[in-house]
Amino acid sequence: MKTTRYVLAAAAFLALPVVYACADFSSPEDPTGGLPDVLIANPSLNTDIQPIFTKRCALGGCHTPAEARVGLILSAGVARDSLVNVPSVDGVPLMRVLPGDHLHSFLWRVLQPDSTLHPGLPRMPLAATPLTTNQIQNIANWIDEGAPNN
Repeated sequence: MKTTRYVLAAAAFLALPVVYACADFSSPEDPTGGLPDVLIANPSLNTDIQPIFTKRCALGGCHTPAEARVGLILSAGVARDSLVNVPSVDGVPLMRVLPGDHLHSFLWRVLQPDSTLHPGLPRMPLAATPLTTNQIQNIANWIDEGAPNN
């Protein structure tokens, strides 16, 4: 019993750096993250989508060039190449972004509150305020438009 308790305590202690290395504990209380929260029918990567990736995914520390969790970098200028037609990881048989099909794009799925869309994996952004419904829909609209580099 005592040994089990020590093993669990050690495991919890060792897991802390993983959580703290990536989690955005300074996540804004504002669910928009200070970004516009309007629905855009034909969003632009550079104007409408990249600010979400930059502020909510890259600046949190997970998807920067230095950290590149699961090989994914969402910083300006490289996000699209890290996403579009790139196979997902963790045994998920989906592309990160399948142009023209947000329902079969892992990025859209992992942003959803419905965990059946990303079984066994946490909702993104990790340990931070979730994206708003409009932000997620704008990402879906960008994917459905073919995920253009615009």
